[in-house]
Amino acid sequence: MNQDRPEISAIVISYNGMQFLDDCMRTLSEDLADLDHEIIVVDNGSHDGSPEFIAEHCPDARLIRNDANLGFAPAVNIGLKAARGEYLYVLNQDLRFRKGTARTLLGRLKQDESIGMIGPKYVGFDGKLQWSARAFPSYRHVFYRALLLDRLFAKHREFGGWRMRWFDHETEMFVDQPMGAVMLIPRRVIEAVGYMDETFPILFNDVDYCRRMKASGYKLLYYPEAVVEHFVGGSTRKRPVMLHVISHRMLYRYLRKYARWYEYPLLWLTGLVLLVGLLPMVTVAWLRRR
Repeated sequence: MNQDRPEISAIVISYNGMQFLDDCMRTLSEDLADLDHEIIVVDNGSHDGSPEFIAEHCPDARLIRNDANLGFAPAVNIGLKAARGEYLYVLNQDLRFRKGTARTLLGRLKQDESIGMIGPKYVGFDGKLQWSARAFPSYRHVFYRALLLDRLFAKHREFGGWRMRWFDHETEMFVDQPMGAVMLIPRRVIEAVGYMDETFPILFNDVDYCRRMKASGYKLLYYPEAVVEHFVGGSTRKRPVMLHVISHRMLYRYLRKYARWYEYPLLWLTGLVLLVGLLPMVTVAWLRRR
C-alpha cells in the first residue's frame, strides 16, 4: 500500500439531504474511526443548508461545493478525482452505517483481487430487507415488465430475473449489479476502467459502471455480512413523475449504448414500449394539476 495514501476514501454525494446528513455523517465517522481514512462530501448545489451543516458540524470532512446540481455521476467523478485513498467508498447521503460495515467490506474485498466492486446488504430504516442485487436489464425484461410478468412471477428466474426477487439476499453472491448506494472499489479498478459515464447523470450510471467493470474482467460481489440502513430515494422521491420519466429515458439510453446494429429494430420497439408505459402516470399527474 502507498504510505502517502489513506486506506479508504469515503465519498458522500449530497443534495438537499438535511434530514439525512446528521445520521449519515455521524454513523459514517464512527464506522471509519479505526481505519486510516478521509471523508469527502460533494454537494450538488443544495439550497436547504446541507453544505453549511457539513462545514459547521463535520470539520474532518472535506467539502466540495458545486454551484448547481450536476447529477450523481458527475459528482461521483469529482469525488473520485479528489480522493487519495487506496479504496474508494462511494456513498449516497440517505444512509446509516452500522459499526464495522466498512471494515467488513474491506476485509472481504482484500481476499480476492478479481473483485472490482463490493456492496452490502441493505435494510430500510424500519429494518425491512431491500432487494438490492440485480442482473443487467435487457430488451426482454422491458417486455416482461410491460406485461406484468415480472410482478405475477416475481420469483421466477426468467420473468423476475432483472430484479432478482428469487434471490434471498442472505448469502454471498457474485452478481451483475450490487445497488449503487454503497460501492467500495479499489483504486486500481478505477484506474483500469475509468470514471462514471456522465451521459447518465442520474439513474443507470451505476448499472453502466458495473457492466464496464465486468467487461474488463472484474467480478462484483453482494456481501450480506455487511449491513447498511438505507432510505430509498432520499434525494429523488420528491418528484416521482419526473423520476419515472428519467428512469425510462436512462434505461433506453443504456440499452442504446450497448445495442448492436442488428438489434436496432428491437431497440426502437423497446423505446416505444417504454414511452407507452409512461402515459398512465403522466396523464394522471396532468389531470391532477388541471
